[in-house]
Amino acid sequence: MLKTARFVITISLVICMPALIGFAWWQRDYLMGWYLTDQLLKAEPQYKSHYVEALAKLGENAQYPLLDHLEKANDTGAADLVKALGKMFVSWGGTDSQASQQCFHHIARRYTTFSPQAQVQTLELLVSMADEPKPQNPLTTNLLEGTKLILGSVPGTDNPAALVPAMKIVSSFIKTNKDKELQSRLAGIMAKAITDAPENIKIQAIHLAIAPEVGMTELSIAALQDKNVEVRKVAMIACASAIDSVSVDSLLPSLHDKDPEIRAYCESALIARGLKKEHLQLGKLLTDPRPAKRLEVLDSLMDDTELDQGLWLRKLSHDPSPAVRVAALRMMSLQETNDLQDRIDQMSRSDPSKTVSELAGYYSKSNKIKPVKYDILDN
Repeated sequence: MLKTARFVITISLVICMPALIGFAWWQRDYLMGWYLTDQLLKAEPQYKSHYVEALAKLGENAQYPLLDHLEKANDTGAADLVKALGKMFVSWGGTDSQASQQCFHHIARRYTTFSPQAQVQTLELLVSMADEPKPQNPLTTNLLEGTKLILGSVPGTDNPAALVPAMKIVSSFIKTNKDKELQSRLAGIMAKAITDAPENIKIQAIHLAIAPEVGMTELSIAALQDKNVEVRKVAMIACASAIDSVSVDSLLPSLHDKDPEIRAYCESALIARGLKKEHLQLGKLLTDPRPAKRLEVLDSLMDDTELDQGLWLRKLSHDPSPAVRVAALRMMSLQETNDLQDRIDQMSRSDPSKTVSELAGYYSKSNKIKPVKYDILDN
């Protein structure tokens, strides 16, 4: 029995060993890539370049250990891994080579699985490519689809640090690129940067958005309520002159800004849009953070018959406070014309407050049965 077992084991080794050796040879670049990647991450700074060069000289299979390690890489490790990938592109003949394009596709597809630090370093790699000569820039030619995929993923990741290199890419392409899909990705990054990036990047994004070649001033509206006063100031200056793309409603809340200079800019911008003193007062009441102050709009409407009551009542009917919406609803129901009937009907169907919705339903039904004016019949 023992001899039989030994015989079986010997035969198995004779049969399997060549297969194992063949598999190891076939995957030699992958296995060596894992070893060199591991050594790269452990190496002292003065020895890292040795492992980067060694990885670059391996075949295409060596990219996969690098990509796998990017999912958990820290700051230093991410920089080393992405540097090795960049060296691979060069050793494979640059971004014109099929191997480099295929590797970039893998990077783009796996970008959202990378660690935050690795995402930043990946975008830094794109920044270095964005500096290459135009119009034959690789990010807008043979790497275009991967570039779109990566840049389209940036706004959805909670990684403000990634917006710093991402904005460098936006700056390189937003004014000259004609690809509509890429333009949309770049605009998405600008919008995200204006709300979530560090203050200096927010201001950079606002300046870029208002450039004549870009024409996206409306993106600056989101920064009008920023926590940083300098960001708000830049956003207000940008929006003030954009009469066609920035509405009065977008500017009104800034009448309550803590900074007097911003309030002055806001008033000037509203006057330039044709608002009179009484409109400014109403607008200030309408956007007051206190519901009791917003209700004072109704008093102003009753006192001044020359104001467009329908316009202001519609605005109040969208107020966040149910009490304000109810008060607006009651005054809307007293209007002699049917101009506001559609809004009353809408509130009866979709107002978030059940009480307001039921009251709107009552007024909607009541207003549809108009009383007969007997004085007209007598004539």
